[in-house]
Amino acid sequence: MKCGLEIHQRLASGKLFCRCKSDSSEEAAGQQVSFTRRLHVVKSELGEVDAASGAEAIRGRTFRYSSPARLVCLVEGDEEPPHAIDENALTAALAICHLLHARPVDRLHIMRKNVIDGSNTSGFQRTALLGLGGEVQTPSGKLAIQTICIEEESCAILEAKENSASYDLSRLGIPLVEIATAPDLKSGKEAQEAALAIGQLLRKTGVVQRGLGSIRQDLNVSIPGGARVEIKGVQDLSMIAKTIETEARRQQALLEIASEISARLEGRKIEPAIFDLTEIFQSTACQVLAKAIKNKNKVLALPLPSLAGLLGKEISPNRRFGTELSDYARSMGVSGIFHSDEDLAKYGFSEDELAELKVALSIGQKDAFVLAAGEAKKAQAALFKVADRINSPSLPGETRRANPDGTSTYLRPLPGKARMYPETDLPPVPITLKMLEEAARIAKKAQRMEEEQERLLSLLNDELAAQLSSVRGLVSHNSTFQLSATTSELSVFTEAIKLGVEPKFAASTLTNTLQSLKREGENIASLDEPRIILAFRACQGGAFSKAAMAEVLRQMCREPSLSPQEAAKKLGLEKLSGAALEEIIKKEGHDFKSLMAKYRMKIDAQEAQEIFKKIKK
Repeated sequence: MKCGLEIHQRLASGKLFCRCKSDSSEEAAGQQVSFTRRLHVVKSELGEVDAASGAEAIRGRTFRYSSPARLVCLVEGDEEPPHAIDENALTAALAICHLLHARPVDRLHIMRKNVIDGSNTSGFQRTALLGLGGEVQTPSGKLAIQTICIEEESCAILEAKENSASYDLSRLGIPLVEIATAPDLKSGKEAQEAALAIGQLLRKTGVVQRGLGSIRQDLNVSIPGGARVEIKGVQDLSMIAKTIETEARRQQALLEIASEISARLEGRKIEPAIFDLTEIFQSTACQVLAKAIKNKNKVLALPLPSLAGLLGKEISPNRRFGTELSDYARSMGVSGIFHSDEDLAKYGFSEDELAELKVALSIGQKDAFVLAAGEAKKAQAALFKVADRINSPSLPGETRRANPDGTSTYLRPLPGKARMYPETDLPPVPITLKMLEEAARIAKKAQRMEEEQERLLSLLNDELAAQLSSVRGLVSHNSTFQLSATTSELSVFTEAIKLGVEPKFAASTLTNTLQSLKREGENIASLDEPRIILAFRACQGGAFSKAAMAEVLRQMCREPSLSPQEAAKKLGLEKLSGAALEEIIKKEGHDFKSLMAKYRMKIDAQEAQEIFKKIKK
């Protein structure tokens, strides 16, 4: 198996080709904008049509866009030419090139990449090659970096239907840096480690956005005898290994099925003979077919001689070859297919209907069939697509969507060079010495921060150090490129140590405590990095004890307007002073165990023990 990664990381600047803000995390209020578009395919400079764009064009979908007005302008609506590229974003991307030891280009040539699936209002995405070569250190050794690009983020999909799709326009234009590794990864574990190493390096720069969706991994996977398959949108780092291993098994299973098809057909091809069976199902109890017929659509069938039993073969968990073929059919604009290797009775097919169908198609015991319902043109295109896939002697290169369970779903053919052509609205951008010097300054600060963090991590045991290095969950509101102390969990840890907080307590709070609150359903997004530091400062200043930290943070989650001191007061967990504790011990006559049982949340154990020993003397 061979595997390579494409890491897409949003940058913490304004949008790439306009001056709108890129932070849409706050509650959107006020006036909304919305409009509808249809997109069409265009040819490349050499007169070629890209395969992925051609496949989408067959569907002929309508796209609806909406967004709070304050987050977009005419550029996102493709009603105005793009503005000059955002210099802050470009400098940030150059800093990442520097840290990955990549060679920056002399002039940035912005390109248009045809995409007509609705994810961009213009029908193309703007992208530019920024750096070549480079490497990143991973637990398995150095991994080569092939290219680094800067590009604009797409719209966010809200809803997809057969004939239409809805998108959130506000995400369009946020700057992304795309890092493509060499296809040198040999296992899912290696890929997951590499993605973590790159992600950690990016976060330490302080120039990237944080939070769910701000970083995505695309996986390129192939096995001997197969083809390159791109799996898009793996957001959960922990799913990378499983997704890759599942894809390798899927490709192996499909190669075995292709071999079996070749043997059964003895070198022949499936003839794409399409039969109109609409009349047979005029009174069907199958809701899908009944709805299609009611809407004046067609029920079409494709016979598959000698292929009985193959469509039901499992290729990955809970997915069979028939599921795969259904994905191909959906890409042509129908809702899916029915096939002979599944229990059709559960969908409402009657025995009489199936018997009549087999007669019409001349189906025998060794034969299979596929049904598609929808507009005649789309249903026919869907069955042709199924026939083409079955007739393919090898695995096709394709783009797939990652599923939460580690499987993937077919999206479109793998795009090629035919979708690229130069951006005609923007001139090339020279990479100046000033840009490179600023990028080097940012990179140098990131390296110094990393060295300091490594020194501080050495104060912890291996388990806590590993947890703190990989934990996610805090929210950064740092939108500038000045590396402050609030750019990562490690930075919060660093700041806490400067305040005099005990290292183990600081690390445990940032890992175990926050993760426990998250698992319990608390809104830890309200605990941004500055508020966490305020809590450490309040605790260190004596507002409450270390034992009360979890409860104080919980209250701050529930009431984001509260300061740490106010949260402790509301809970009645203000820390007892040494004099008050000494008075309690003298008055109530506690032994140490009963003292801790009664006042544990309001005192520090070490301080209480010292006072207890002093009194007992």
